[in-house]
Amino acid sequence: MLNERKMDYLLKIAETQSITNAAKELYVSQPALSQLITSLEKTYNTKIFEYKGGKLIPTYTGELILETFQKQKFLENSLQRALDDARESKTGRISIGISSGRAPMFLSIVLPDFQKKYPNIQLTINTRSHEGFESMVSAGNLDLAFVMDKADVPSDVRQSLTYIPLFDYYCLLAAPPNHPIAKAAEKEPDWRLRPPVDLDDFQDEPFINTIVMDRHRSWDEATYSPYHFQPKNTILLTEEAAVFNLVQAGLGFALLQDYVAFSHHYGAFFRLKRDNSKATLCAIYRKDFYVTEAMGYFIQLVKEHTEKGSFFKFK
Repeated sequence: MLNERKMDYLLKIAETQSITNAAKELYVSQPALSQLITSLEKTYNTKIFEYKGGKLIPTYTGELILETFQKQKFLENSLQRALDDARESKTGRISIGISSGRAPMFLSIVLPDFQKKYPNIQLTINTRSHEGFESMVSAGNLDLAFVMDKADVPSDVRQSLTYIPLFDYYCLLAAPPNHPIAKAAEKEPDWRLRPPVDLDDFQDEPFINTIVMDRHRSWDEATYSPYHFQPKNTILLTEEAAVFNLVQAGLGFALLQDYVAFSHHYGAFFRLKRDNSKATLCAIYRKDFYVTEAMGYFIQLVKEHTEKGSFFKFK
């Protein structure tokens, strides 16, 4: 039977679609991975990968092998978690997906409480939300993730997941500090008390935006739908983290999730007059996943701090 390490290697090759990239992430040599593929192809008497468009893509029989390995790995991990809980073990690992923008706000509040109760649990935090946390959780590559309910996700992936609603969030208009509307907003420090704005009034202003991902396309379209407005994007970024800094540098406006305002505690933010941007942040895990006490406690902490308003303070 193939050991877990070799299964992980093969699954990483499939995930990255590249021996070179898999070797970098696994800290092993490329020849070692090539030899593994050759050995497995001899064992199963079939070709596992083939090159298409410069990428290493599983063949039909390769998909069958990878799917079986993924199921086996998932079952082994679930069994280990159940045994650890039965032994009341306070050690182990939890892999969590949370966006790079939301992670600082969440983790600084939740982790101190979690580590007091589970100091020996190792947390692995994945912030690459653009890769699709839903698919990663469904495939067993993440135990838990925090995602928006309106993300465009394949139906089979969505059906395999349990969604736990946590709280609603919205888009805000962020104005550069050198713009007249920002100057006027200085009279009211709390953006929640400022009058909402009409996006149609900013049709000709420069906007900073992120490249729209397919998984967020419906949400973006819903936000714009009440207006005759399409942003005049002068700067497009692949990550959202830097957008606010560029707005503050006076380079343009931006539509940002409200966590940015709660995280920075400053800036000229405005609610939208005709707001169709509401989305719900959810915790997700696989329906057939064994939820350990530690994992349940992490979700519980997020719920408790949501109810306390810990994530929504504005100084």
